[in-house]
Amino acid sequence: MPALSDISPSPQPWYNQRRHALDWLRVLAFALLIFYHLAMAYVADWGFHIKSLYLAEWLKLPMLWSNPWRMSLLFFISGAAISYQLHRHHGWKFLTGNGRKLILPLLFGSAVIVAPQSWIEAKLAGAIGDMGYWEFWRNYVGYSFGFGEPLSGYRRLEVANIIWNHLWYLLYLFTYIAILWLLYPLLMRSRITKFSITLAERAPRVMLYLFPLALFFAINLCLGKHYPISNAWIGDWFNHARYLCVFIMGFALVRSERWWQAFADFRHWSLGMAVCTYIGVVLYDAGCQLKNLAPFLANFETPVRSLVWSADGWLWIMAIIGYAQVWLNRPSALIQSANRAVYCWYILHQTLIVIGVYVLRTYEVGPVWEPLLVTLWVVGGCLMGYQLIKTLPVIRELMGVFPAKTASMESCPRRSPCSHQ
Repeated sequence: MPALSDISPSPQPWYNQRRHALDWLRVLAFALLIFYHLAMAYVADWGFHIKSLYLAEWLKLPMLWSNPWRMSLLFFISGAAISYQLHRHHGWKFLTGNGRKLILPLLFGSAVIVAPQSWIEAKLAGAIGDMGYWEFWRNYVGYSFGFGEPLSGYRRLEVANIIWNHLWYLLYLFTYIAILWLLYPLLMRSRITKFSITLAERAPRVMLYLFPLALFFAINLCLGKHYPISNAWIGDWFNHARYLCVFIMGFALVRSERWWQAFADFRHWSLGMAVCTYIGVVLYDAGCQLKNLAPFLANFETPVRSLVWSADGWLWIMAIIGYAQVWLNRPSALIQSANRAVYCWYILHQTLIVIGVYVLRTYEVGPVWEPLLVTLWVVGGCLMGYQLIKTLPVIRELMGVFPAKTASMESCPRRSPCSHQ
């Protein structure tokens, strides 16, 4: 294991440093998301767009491990990447560039890539009878333009049949980017900048635990019950509050060597506490309650549950970033290549999962062969799909494949004294 001196603060300003760990984490976080969605088709009792005939209770354990933090980690990484982008240019070019990289794939993906998911889901629910795919797609896309019929029950917004399913992340990310872009001139005023520098230099580093834990606990306690997770953008206030906050944390913390180093320095403590909170999450999911220990503890059930869940989410992020700095802070040609492909994989993967499970359901190949074959189909489909898509003009940008110099959500400067390129 590298010594901490290997990741000691650099004399270079933060914006000239290439944080290779972020490149690794972006690829690994999206890979985790893909396999999480794959497992959603097989885990018992959890809803998904399609469920296999072969469900497993034990899958809840690894899924409960990543559930509280997997998307928050992606927003944290994205916030750090946006911090580099905004430092280089923060005019209209920044906003329109990110709109092209996020909103165009969202629109195309919702209309074309997500459509098979919706058709299969509606078909299995008996909502469209024997309607063929192309007739369904004409209604799915055409209703918004006046030449299709409504598909009741399968529209996320009232004005259209089209839904975004797993692509909600793109709309949420662009929303937070736009908010930060609007606030950036204010944040860069000299008085605020001086205050931020003073705070970064003098605040005790234990605040890296205390402030986020208090913030996410308050969000969970105040909004979690009243605004259930919907991924619908409108009215999804619990998700917006926690994801916007963690996005801003990624944006801010990557700018401070002292605080970024703290992730690595605290990594063992973070991991130990994260394991403890994960055990708490598993116990709560199993039905354990405080009142079983003592009746008066029933009054504390909700806040303790919120605290455990919130702490679990942030502590795993701290541990992952800390260990990534020590183990993964090095260049990799494979990760560099995967970083250009992973956005396309993300767009493709859930449709491949739904199609794979739908086709194999009719063959009843068994609880071992079906998930294995679906996994091979999804991995192969993502790899080959990317290779094909990157050769297609126009389509490739609609599917998140961009030239290396403008790759979406890059994590650090492409040309800097410490860059490996």
